[in-house]
Amino acid sequence: MSLDDAACPACHGQMRAHWEERPHGRLMVVASTPVVEAFGGGVETRYVCLECGHTLLHSTGRFGRGWH
Repeated sequence: MSLDDAACPACHGQMRAHWEERPHGRLMVVASTPVVEAFGGGVETRYVCLECGHTLLHSTGRFGRGWH
């Protein structure tokens, strides 16, 4: 984990990745929650990076799909 507040290059790339991209190798699942939406649902999965400590969220729902 770095001492400054900057995300590592892998996390920067992950935030710009297509929603179907798999998480990079240093991301660890912290929580996964089903999401109910009006016309279907999805799953929101929270990851923490073991390299830089940043938290990323991956959504598969219809309205919030992607990496955040």
